[in-house]
Amino acid sequence: MATVIAITSGKGGVGKTNAATNLGLALAARHAKVCVFDADTGLANINILLGIQPQYTLEQVLNGDKRIAEIIVEVEGGLSVVPAASGVRRCSDLGREQRQVLVNALAELEQRFDYILIDTAAGIDSGVLDFVASAQYRVVVITPEPTSLTDAFALLKMLSIRGGKRNLFALVNRVDDYKVSQKVFRRFQMAVEKYLKVNIHYLGYLANDAAVADAVSRQQPVVIGAPESSVSCCFFALADIVKRQFLNEKNLPYFSHYWRKISAASQQKIQQHEKSSAAPPAAKQREEGEFQMADVFAWLERRGYPEEDMRELITTLESVYQKQHHKPVKSTDSVIAGLLADVHGNEDKARLLYKTLSNSFERQFDKKIDDPIASMIAQMEGERFSRQEFSALLMRFGEIYRTRFGVRYFDDGEQLLEDIARLLQNK
Repeated sequence: MATVIAITSGKGGVGKTNAATNLGLALAARHAKVCVFDADTGLANINILLGIQPQYTLEQVLNGDKRIAEIIVEVEGGLSVVPAASGVRRCSDLGREQRQVLVNALAELEQRFDYILIDTAAGIDSGVLDFVASAQYRVVVITPEPTSLTDAFALLKMLSIRGGKRNLFALVNRVDDYKVSQKVFRRFQMAVEKYLKVNIHYLGYLANDAAVADAVSRQQPVVIGAPESSVSCCFFALADIVKRQFLNEKNLPYFSHYWRKISAASQQKIQQHEKSSAAPPAAKQREEGEFQMADVFAWLERRGYPEEDMRELITTLESVYQKQHHKPVKSTDSVIAGLLADVHGNEDKARLLYKTLSNSFERQFDKKIDDPIASMIAQMEGERFSRQEFSALLMRFGEIYRTRFGVRYFDDGEQLLEDIARLLQNK
């Protein structure tokens, strides 16, 4: 029974399709039977990347014109591809017979291959979330770009609401080395664990390599066009990790089983809709008015929503707003203004805010936010810095110098006097 792995991302352009295709080829090179299931109905990126023009798609299977085995495209390197799965993105739109055909087709794929890699569309669309949830393992592709991390966070947020919190992995793309990838991953992991209470694991990284762009321009996967490149070595290392750790030990049909449940839920919803359509007009009006915004506020107030749940709800709404309107709810300026207003008149809070911002700056840019020497000189040159303070500071510097280097500090004048005294003694 196949191990099903969803390759997904919060935003487009992070290399998700490249990752799915080349990982599939790397697994095939390790003698595994691999199928890439193209679930990105909006774009044909796999077709472009592989230089193929499929004659049929899953749509012909759902219509009963073809069997699943007849639409699979075999490409160089031993990889199989199920072309753009249009028609399956919204299972609820399919008829009962089509849903059964879909489940049977997916079950056939699971019997035939060792691995099924689902190349999902980017974002938090319900269709994307369904494909991610249907996999046994979920791999989120991220890059160091802030928008990649925030969109990936929104994706995991929506996925966790659906209960998809298990077997989550991050693949860091477009980084120079392992050390940088760990830095990016740790920052992302901390936010996910703190605010979503979700565990996400480090899968690996893909090197920032010009060979990728060159391979794409030639419509050839990089592991075939440049197998000795640094990024290809990363893909082969990933394939070894997947073969070793991503196992279907219980031998269960995760893919087809999930869509069988979706199909049953869709059928039940249709039946409920048919019953509600026969309800009296007054009852129907009450149902439609149930979700007015004022009622939502009243419901939250009546329930006495806990602080943690309220924070989670706000985070979700902000993520949805950002996806729909392509901008955050709050700008950096508004956040800073709010923080300053909160600490107004409170010296301890102001000091803590400054310390937190300074520490964050140092972690991200590996340098201090202020030049300590320049700050010290500026203070000493000020009128408030007395002669006594100056003398005490010099004495303290001398003590630190002696502790650090094991000898007393000499300036040029003191050194000259020491040399004269030594000469007189020798004489």
